[in-house]
Amino acid sequence: MSAIDGQLGTKHDDEIAGVVPHVGPTTVDPSTRGPVWRLITATLSLALFVYPIYAGLFGGPPAIVFMSTYLLIVMALTAFLLPSGIFKPGSAGEWALNLLLVAGCVAAAWVAYDWLRFALVFTLTPLEKTGCVVLLLAAMEMTRRTPTSAMNYVAIGAIVYALFGNYLPSLLGQAGMTVDRLLWSQVFTTDGLFGEPLSIGATFIGLFVFFAAFLEASGGAQKFMNFTIAIAGRFRGGSAKIAILASAMMGMMSGSSVTNIVTTGVITIPMMKRVGYKPEMAAGIEATASLGSQITPPILGATAFLMSEITGYPMIQIMALTVIPCILFYFCIFMQVHLASIKLNIGALDPKEIPPLGRATFEALPFFIPIVALVVLLYMRYSTSYAVSVSILFFFAVCMVFPETRRNFLANSMRGLREGAATCIPLVGSLATAGMIVGVLTMTGLGDRLSYLIEMVSGNNLHIMIVMTALICLLLGTGMVTVGDYVLVAVTVVPLMVHLGVELIVAHMFIFYLAVMSAISPPVMVGVFAAASIAKSDTMKTAWQALRFSIVGFLVPFIFIYDPAILMVHGITLEGLFLLASVLVGIVALAIGFEQFAFFRTISRPYAAVYLVVAFVTLLPSITASAIGMGCLALLLAWEWMRRPAHTVAA
Repeated sequence: MSAIDGQLGTKHDDEIAGVVPHVGPTTVDPSTRGPVWRLITATLSLALFVYPIYAGLFGGPPAIVFMSTYLLIVMALTAFLLPSGIFKPGSAGEWALNLLLVAGCVAAAWVAYDWLRFALVFTLTPLEKTGCVVLLLAAMEMTRRTPTSAMNYVAIGAIVYALFGNYLPSLLGQAGMTVDRLLWSQVFTTDGLFGEPLSIGATFIGLFVFFAAFLEASGGAQKFMNFTIAIAGRFRGGSAKIAILASAMMGMMSGSSVTNIVTTGVITIPMMKRVGYKPEMAAGIEATASLGSQITPPILGATAFLMSEITGYPMIQIMALTVIPCILFYFCIFMQVHLASIKLNIGALDPKEIPPLGRATFEALPFFIPIVALVVLLYMRYSTSYAVSVSILFFFAVCMVFPETRRNFLANSMRGLREGAATCIPLVGSLATAGMIVGVLTMTGLGDRLSYLIEMVSGNNLHIMIVMTALICLLLGTGMVTVGDYVLVAVTVVPLMVHLGVELIVAHMFIFYLAVMSAISPPVMVGVFAAASIAKSDTMKTAWQALRFSIVGFLVPFIFIYDPAILMVHGITLEGLFLLASVLVGIVALAIGFEQFAFFRTISRPYAAVYLVVAFVTLLPSITASAIGMGCLALLLAWEWMRRPAHTVAA
């Protein structure tokens, strides 16, 4: 066992347990509960995992039946795993809120049993209305207990608008909806609570959450960490580069930035602090690198799968389209970290801490098999739910083949089930609430009205519209999760962008990327809080560092709009390759300007501004401008090389 194996093994139970309560739902400690409680939660967790796998492999019941029973399981787990956060455990208030969740489970079971009767019946009896209200309130209570609780405020606003929008001025007003119509559309159709967002979570995104939990519990995360340390640990600033590479690799497996931070950050952040990075910088690097999980193929995240459903583009094509954005995102972080390492004179890791590359590669390779299986099955046009289910079975097969993972397979699986179930709750809560919001937008026509307002304000000018869209994405992202941000903007703005000549998938990629980036913007910034809690750093200083390292993430989406060839939407072209090269060069200039360090020496602010101007020119949507910018950067770097100090050692 390498040094890092032992380090991760000792840190896992203590440090991760200390971090999770600050970044995710505070779960009930299993050690304080009896065997009956543990049996019930284990059974529910197993059901939450097995149910979508069975549906993916053999086909499930009708959509509303499947989603309502899935939601029933999640709400039941919420009552057992998550305290109310308002009342003391065991108090009357706590019991009342848990009874609401139990009543929600009963209502969900009723919907699953009786849904077909309401297919053509739009009026509800008082008892049926009560059941619908209880179900919606229980879903919102489930969401309230998680970090995604801000979604409830938007949902409440949407419901109020649906009922009383007829009192608003004509531009924003609507004909009004009866209570019966609102409840019927939310509960008995696939345009509300049981809409596309929850469908995606129930069929395969929840399985990815379990996959990441099993990977970490089985020791696969240790193997990936060893692999990244063996690759990056020998270079200057190795600890920070390990954080970047580890986050990218874990992003391939999880698609969740917070999961990424909790899995890799407990190792990389203390490692960075130990070699000389300030706590805020170490946490900022980890938070930014982990943010890329949602744009790192093949798993990506719930938003990418939702984009596939909305646009009709196959998931394998969505994965391919995220490759270039992912490269640009991580290249920018890498360049800034590399320059900061040279400037701070932070060297490589101690050779004793670096495992042999050959052994680390051999140990990590088997855990890539499920990912390869997923990509191959999607390429062969199998359904996403089937491909995900089979890839997880491959993962279990890998665990059973190797003695190290087979030895503790049952214990690791139970821990993975428990952690995966706890992580599923905020995911399902946010997706269910997003479905409620989208349902109101659809049924009331509010989405069309908002589109009309944006069209009026922008004057049908694409340049103004994309700036407005970016600001809306970033603003919404400060208060809600990525999927909610993406859904709201996609429904209202994408049709306008397409009308002005932007290709459909390019418009969705623009919004998707910005919605992901908004997750690092204050005040919510869950990933920043997670990293700061590990580093014991100031949250706002950490947020500033994270924003500084992720600056290119806020610029890249605009390149999609003006230079869509860079996404290689229609295949690899010479124009696309040139654009990619020019953007990479522009990122180098950006990194130098922001770090005020030109590979060999610290530079003044005015001189750094020159590099930023060169970066801007290089990134312009013009082949001529890009060529001029690249030429200017080559001259500047040649000048720096000639003036380099005589004692400089190559980095």
